[in-house]
Amino acid sequence: MRKINAITGGYPRLCRAFTVACLSVWAVGNIQASSLVPQTHLDGSCIPKFSVSLPVFGPAGSIPRVDAYTHRKLTVTMKEIDQTVLPKGLTDTCGKGVTFGKTRVWAYETADSATNQVLGPANWPAVTLETRSKVATQMTFVNQLPSFNAASPYGPGLVQGLIAVDQTLHWADPLQKMCGMTTRDCSLSENTSNACCLPYTGPVPTTVHLHGAVIPARFDGGPDSWFTPDGKTGSSYNSLGKPGTGAAIYQYVNDQEAGTLWFHDHALGVTRTNVVAGLAGFYFIRNPNLEPKKLPNGAYELEMAIQDRQFDTNSQLYFPTETTVKTHPYWSVMFEGDVPMVNGVPWPYLNVEPRRYRLRILNGSNHRSYDLTFGRAAAYQIGADEGYLGKPVKISNVHLSPGERADLIVDFSKLAGQTVTLANDEPGEMYQLPDIMQFRVNTALKSGDTSCNPAKLPGTPGYCTWPVPAARLTDDQGHVLPSVKIDKVRQFVINENFDYPNNIEEFVNNTKWDGLLSPSIAAEFPQDGVSETPRVGAVELWEIINIYSPGVAAQTHPIHTHLAQFQVLNRQAINLKGYLAAWNRAFGTGPAPLPSSCALGKYCPGYGPPLAYNTPNADGAVGGNPALGPFLLGSPIPPDVGETGWKDTATAHAKQVLRVLVRWTPTDTPVVQGKSYIGSNLFPFDPTLGDYVWHCHIIDHEDNEMMRPYKVSN
Repeated sequence: MRKINAITGGYPRLCRAFTVACLSVWAVGNIQASSLVPQTHLDGSCIPKFSVSLPVFGPAGSIPRVDAYTHRKLTVTMKEIDQTVLPKGLTDTCGKGVTFGKTRVWAYETADSATNQVLGPANWPAVTLETRSKVATQMTFVNQLPSFNAASPYGPGLVQGLIAVDQTLHWADPLQKMCGMTTRDCSLSENTSNACCLPYTGPVPTTVHLHGAVIPARFDGGPDSWFTPDGKTGSSYNSLGKPGTGAAIYQYVNDQEAGTLWFHDHALGVTRTNVVAGLAGFYFIRNPNLEPKKLPNGAYELEMAIQDRQFDTNSQLYFPTETTVKTHPYWSVMFEGDVPMVNGVPWPYLNVEPRRYRLRILNGSNHRSYDLTFGRAAAYQIGADEGYLGKPVKISNVHLSPGERADLIVDFSKLAGQTVTLANDEPGEMYQLPDIMQFRVNTALKSGDTSCNPAKLPGTPGYCTWPVPAARLTDDQGHVLPSVKIDKVRQFVINENFDYPNNIEEFVNNTKWDGLLSPSIAAEFPQDGVSETPRVGAVELWEIINIYSPGVAAQTHPIHTHLAQFQVLNRQAINLKGYLAAWNRAFGTGPAPLPSSCALGKYCPGYGPPLAYNTPNADGAVGGNPALGPFLLGSPIPPDVGETGWKDTATAHAKQVLRVLVRWTPTDTPVVQGKSYIGSNLFPFDPTLGDYVWHCHIIDHEDNEMMRPYKVSN
């Protein structure tokens, strides 16, 4: 949703999705944070801009990256620490009398497992890990996060007291209170002391997902693989050996092409809270023999994690519930901060030389997208997510939804003595963040720039060359290459149950995380409720239809797949009103009776798709939805130039269908005319063992049902 009034913010009310158009009426007053620790929000505009230097990992900074190629067994410990985040010792610019101190966060610390030598001190974001392709890394993850203690609220456990965990969601639930299994109105006076309507203060559940990794399911860090400091575990918990209480050992095979990955928490129903607390970090895979030659490196290669946050007058994280609903008192449909953070500090600056730099940028925000520009500096994109593009492409901007990464070459060579502002043209929904950070081109050139120049013509000396071109499924113009055989077409609907102020739920294909809780899916897949079972080696066309809400035209959903990567084929506008009418009429004609609360021919929240999932529709697509073909408008829109490589996250825009070609083989598998790999496992492990997931990477949505498991079949 886009904000109507630039001054107000909140969430539209008095609207029921799919039945009437939503008028975006906004309310600021209904904003609260956790009730456990008193807080006063400090407006982000009161924090001085460009007063803190960008924290840098690697040769250009004071903390080297962790060399996982040399240290092949690592222990990563989750800790609560006090970190200098805001401009320490400075005062606010609004006359509030605030002097900035340290901020309590959750952080990853990395050590060598054999020697216990700390290689990456605990930090938000984590000190970057880097390794080489085909060299495995054994990761021991240890959860030492403390719980909130009401007797000492500002002692260990403060973070859990500041960032409220909502027990009414379907979540990890270590104490098995089953609060998410029963709907209750937490706004009623008789429920104010109900344990399920209060923030959770028990042992902290965490897991770790290596985003972008080609990895066995048991080490993927799926939502139910969580573990707590005192030894409680989720139903999918897995580990090599016996790591001890509150720990898990994963084996990262790293048998994939070079690229920019990142690791973050993924525990069921608390991903948003654990990530906003600080649990995230970069993970680089390199392959010197196959990567482009002479990219800017050493001190001229920088990683930048962009995340938005809010703070209180005590310099602590402030995590509000923007607008409560009666059934979920501490969950919001979105979190949006009023302070842009880069590598854990607000509005930083970086002194750079007049030369080319390689910038690896991550959007690690909960909800906010960014449309980044570099002012007078020329920018070229060379990679997206965990893979390289086929060639460098000049860009005027780079759009990043949550979870997406961009690999860029930015040229400051002609800007000596000038300041370049990394700007954001993407409008916020609560707060505008037009400035992100500054590059101050005020450092003398230490030596000649011998890096490749993406501005040169292909084939000329100094151009950036690719030793091995990426395998292609599309022609980058919206068409499938003739050599590609599509094994199955699936059409999915992205939607929500918007019943404000009673309830809001986010759905993938109108289905809950546990498909057995959605009648139509449970009827067809009674064993486990898993409806997506692609075959190993297959190429599938997924058409993801964002119908969100008719009155809210601009809401987007970044769709992320685990294990399998894809290439964006195209997007196309749809006649939303017409498609919704056909979709609504189909309810009651599917494989399972409608619940008594639903009516024939009207949308039934969480029922699953209205038709039989495995019966192809008139478009030949499975998924249980009416054929989209009659409702398409205009011509397909090719992917943006920065989306033409292998990706794991792509944006589904409102009133459009996003088409992606998903392939269950390694990305370097060649595309050969007439050849299908279906049924052939080319991964260095068996992907049919265990579940993976696909979901919206707005992690506020992911935490409230907008995620589905899938299984790879033979």
